[in-house]
Amino acid sequence: MTSFGKIELDGPGALALLERVAGNQIDKPVGTVAYTQLLDHRGGIAGDVTITRLGPDRFRLVTGAGYVNSDLGWLRLEQREEDGPLEIRETTADLCVIGMWGPQARTVLGALTEDDVSEDGFPFMQARTIRIGGLDVFAQRVTYVGELGWEFYVEPRLAVQVWDRLMAAGRQVGIRPGGYRALDSLRMEKGYRYYGTDLTLLDNPLEAGLGFCVRFDKGDFNGRDALVAARAAGITRRLRTLLVGDQEYLTVYGGEAVFADGSIVGRLRSCAYGFTVRRNIAYSYLPVGLRPGAQVEVEVFGRRVPAEVHRDAVLKRAQLVGENVKHAAS
Repeated sequence: MTSFGKIELDGPGALALLERVAGNQIDKPVGTVAYTQLLDHRGGIAGDVTITRLGPDRFRLVTGAGYVNSDLGWLRLEQREEDGPLEIRETTADLCVIGMWGPQARTVLGALTEDDVSEDGFPFMQARTIRIGGLDVFAQRVTYVGELGWEFYVEPRLAVQVWDRLMAAGRQVGIRPGGYRALDSLRMEKGYRYYGTDLTLLDNPLEAGLGFCVRFDKGDFNGRDALVAARAAGITRRLRTLLVGDQEYLTVYGGEAVFADGSIVGRLRSCAYGFTVRRNIAYSYLPVGLRPGAQVEVEVFGRRVPAEVHRDAVLKRAQLVGENVKHAAS
């Protein structure tokens, strides 16, 4: 996951800037990871990121590989003199990133470290430096696949050694390397969104099913008034998960029309085959009345294929098929 875009903000003005541009609360204890959207003044989504508090005035923002420049530019555009001194710099090339996720992730990591990586000792959305096989590694307990696991931020000179240690320790539990396509399939089963496809400046967090990331009680922030008004009026559309067709694999690219009662009601955004649930999964913004359980159709190469509106998370642990996704490292 080394291609993650990384931006560090350092200085007394960092917190004020981040609280203003982010919907979620950023003022949390050192070592906390916040998942949030960067918002414009209309409540549109300008970015989809995690922000880790490394110190009282130091933060690391992690974004998609293709959006580091736009997020960096957005932060600089939003700076205000009254925020206080602040240095913003891109650090993408400074750190390699290894993600390790799956039911056996704690077993693998525990075999390599004397640090406490238990549920209580290393809670979800927390981050700190630990020792892995004698090497210092900054670990964040976050996931983009919906399983237990960590992201490891490693100096490039140590990255291969950390990778080799993880793979060796995981051999007995069937650890497997996986790439972005595996990650894309898994994140769609879990209902996780992707910026630039599922989330854009024309969409807001309430429509995207990310209202839990908006802390209306934290004070003023970009788009707050617009989102308060949207919440009061009620949204008219919602990003929904669709199961398209049956268990056959379909070639679906995104942009395909979604029909309900013979009329086009939306177009597909992200699409992937869910190898764990063995179904074609797609996301689409649909009228709010089309709730989970509703039946629609998707036009695939001129053929209308039946589809079901499903709840956001398709995957249940009871639905795991064989060893398909027993463990993944990327």
